Amino acid sequence: PESLSNLTRLKVLDVSLNYLNSTIIDGIGTLANLEILRLDNNYRIDDDGNVESIGIYGSIPDLIGNLSYLRELRMDNNFVGGSLPTTLGDLKSLITLRLESNDLHGIIPTTLSNAVNLQYLHLWSNYLSGTLNSHIGKLTQINEFFLDDNELTGTIPSQIGKLLNATYISLANNYFDGVIPSELGNLQNLEKLELHYNNLYGQVPVTLVDIPLVQLQLQGNYLYGDIPVGMCESTSMQYISANCAATRRPTPSPTSKSIGTIDTNFALPSPTASPTFEYRWSCNCCTYCFPYY
Repeated sequence: PESLSNLTRLKVLDVSLNYLNSTIIDGIGTLANLEILRLDNNYRIDDDGNVESIGIYGSIPDLIGNLSYLRELRMDNNFVGGSLPTTLGDLKSLITLRLESNDLHGIIPTTLSNAVNLQYLHLWSNYLSGTLNSHIGKLTQINEFFLDDNELTGTIPSQIGKLLNATYISLANNYFDGVIPSELGNLQNLEKLELHYNNLYGQVPVTLVDIPLVQLQLQGNYLYGDIPVGMCESTSMQYISANCAATRRPTPSPTSKSIGTIDTNFALPSPTASPTFEYRWSCNCCTYCFPYY
């Protein structure tokens, strides 16, 4: 209700896990002392899959940028639409931004990188489009960086290698193309990297051998060459998924060891993607294998 805007000393507003059906009032921007704002998980379905509540809907007000003390902003699992307001970048105290599983469209504003204290950025499962700007390199405190299941295009900027505190990056299920940036090898804390189902091509950069990956997902791209041998021999790696074998002549990598059981009896794809190179790809140590279609 609009009367909430009168609670100017309020520090925590948590109405998550309810059955609210409401827009976000502009007056939210008057709650200048707010530190935690949770409107998440108001979209609810029953056991039969019937919608009981569509949750929070409408757009995020620009005045949200007035909340200079805000540390946690959650609106995930609702029906929030419109675009991401550029004023999100004014939230210099923000640590957690979770807007996943909504109806957000448009680009990721470059101003978001001004929220330099962000550690958890979850924008997955929306309809965000456009490219991933090089400004993301300013988010050096990021721990979790989830942009998967959107409609993002273009290349993955090399500045992603500046997210030195990242432990989990997911860019899966988008339309990214180009090569996997070698600068990802700078991320000495990275444990999980999900790049599956994009339009990436080229080789897996050998620099990834130098980081403590536990999980790597690559399937649904157009990669060539062999998975780096050192990655197969890594003591930290537990899970690699990819389209495991595609070549005009079988060319197994004799130096790689198996992390798990694989099945390479897949139909070979017609030549596509990176046309400069003979199309050949193998991942003899993949834990999970996917066919080419």
